[in-house]
Amino acid sequence: MNRFRTSIWILLALCWASPGVSANPSIEAMLQQADGIRTSDLHGFNRLLDRLDGLAAQATDPQRERLRLLHAYRALMRGDADGAILILEELSATVDDPVTRYRVGALQANTFAINRRFEEGLRVLESLLPASDGVEDVAARHQGLLAAGILYNQVGEFDLGMRSAQRVLSEGSSGRNLCLARNLVLEARLGEGQRVEDARIRDAISSCEAESETILAGFANSYLARNLHAAGETGGAIEVLEAYLPRVEDAAYPLLIGEYHSMLAEYRMKQGDIAAAEHHAGRAIEHVTSLTNTLSLVVAFRTLYEAALQQGDHEAALAMYRRYADADGAYLQEVRAREMAYRIVRHEARQQAQQIELLNERNTVLDLQKRVSEQRSQNRGLLILLLALALATIAAWAYRTKRIQMRLRRMTEVDMLTGISNRHHFSEAAHRSLARCLRDDEPVALVMFDLDHFKQVNDRFGHAAGDWALKQVALVCGPLCRPVDSFGRLGGEEFAILLPGLSLRDGIRLAEDARARLEAIDSSGSGFRMRVSASFGVTDTGLSGFEFNRLLSHADRALYRAKRGGRNQVCGYRPEEVAHLAVVPGRDNSDKGQGAQALQS
Repeated sequence: MNRFRTSIWILLALCWASPGVSANPSIEAMLQQADGIRTSDLHGFNRLLDRLDGLAAQATDPQRERLRLLHAYRALMRGDADGAILILEELSATVDDPVTRYRVGALQANTFAINRRFEEGLRVLESLLPASDGVEDVAARHQGLLAAGILYNQVGEFDLGMRSAQRVLSEGSSGRNLCLARNLVLEARLGEGQRVEDARIRDAISSCEAESETILAGFANSYLARNLHAAGETGGAIEVLEAYLPRVEDAAYPLLIGEYHSMLAEYRMKQGDIAAAEHHAGRAIEHVTSLTNTLSLVVAFRTLYEAALQQGDHEAALAMYRRYADADGAYLQEVRAREMAYRIVRHEARQQAQQIELLNERNTVLDLQKRVSEQRSQNRGLLILLLALALATIAAWAYRTKRIQMRLRRMTEVDMLTGISNRHHFSEAAHRSLARCLRDDEPVALVMFDLDHFKQVNDRFGHAAGDWALKQVALVCGPLCRPVDSFGRLGGEEFAILLPGLSLRDGIRLAEDARARLEAIDSSGSGFRMRVSASFGVTDTGLSGFEFNRLLSHADRALYRAKRGGRNQVCGYRPEEVAHLAVVPGRDNSDKGQGAQALQS
């Protein structure tokens, strides 16, 4: 199930309700009409907005503010999230009405999320939600709650997202808000791995179709198809998707179209219809290639990879597998980034609360100090005690602040799963080491490796087994590194070791040691029988220079050659004119098939 399928489409479905009638009735009627069709008739919405722009000089100030909100929404529909943010920031600074300001804040939270600025969106929610109970306008209050439900679902906090949506339902929502709230509840339940009854999904579809919300109804319809497929009724799931596909394509929303085609590709592949699966996978890629980090893209490339394998086209299968692995890695990285954004904002909120509490304590102490000063002659001992309390309070505040800062710094530098450097911190350390070695005229070797057939571990044994394998890589390879070396996880199952002062030959020797250690891992601790192995690529500054990205590129070429040569081996980088494969001496390279069985029981 795509945990973040609503990362764009549902954000665009959330907007604002119209305020009361103002001075110019004709402009008011057009504003209300534009507001009513903003998600059901995009072409009509754009035409109305152009007409309203021509009448802006005749509008009242509140009407012009609403027109600016409509322009922010149109910017979102055109993919210009930055433009929408500028409009909303301007409105936030000028709007006096608290209800309108609340609506602007709700749309700001969603717009920041569209622009992948999740921390800023969550910070807006931190200040927006406490004001919800004081908003008497039900439609505006529901807008803020639905904004919270959307954003919490996006960052994987499905319990919080469900609570926000269920509050909207409990307060008697209707129309578009009812459709949206039901979709959010479905998404949260599915995100938590719960089974959702078909009847509940059909209710959501009906409420959305009643409002002509084709996009929202289309996503709810996809939930129904997934339910049928999970129950073994793949044929029924295909019928549901194909019956609704023409309406989805008429809606012209790329993310939803890509979702449908990727699901059809996966289900057709399950039925053995390779031609249909390839067709739908290609259509999915056409629509979502520009929308990076989506599960639809991962499913499409995986389907094309499986189709090429079944047809015996191994060259095409390898190409598709690499694209599948890249898409899957990018998608998982996006998921982790969203979850990290929530944790950082929650840390900031706690830190701010602690600082406020400490400031209150300090103010109390200062008040007491003033009273003690007035009575110094009578109670000097009390003054000394209060001063000590002030110092202790400040020390405690400084200590707690320092601990929070250190914790946040570790979160930004360390890969939380393996405990070694993450890609960003590894890159910074590598640049520093390369600059020093260039100055001191010392060689540097770079070892890159990734686990063979790692996706098969996740698919066959589950992500817990995959996480266990990644932790083992850090445990067995870490002791090979010296204090001056840098060891990091670049992403997914890919790792790198930078070796200042060592040459290509030294790097190959270390890589072979690491390869042997990985191959000797006892998997019984994971609860499964699986074989761990890795393919290595090695280069040094003598071949690739001191430019970090060039070193990475050359090591990656060597790694790819190791993969292509059968996996579970070490290859050194060689320039194109040198026809020498740097495989470790002493290794039997005749059995290229053994590497293909790595990570399989």
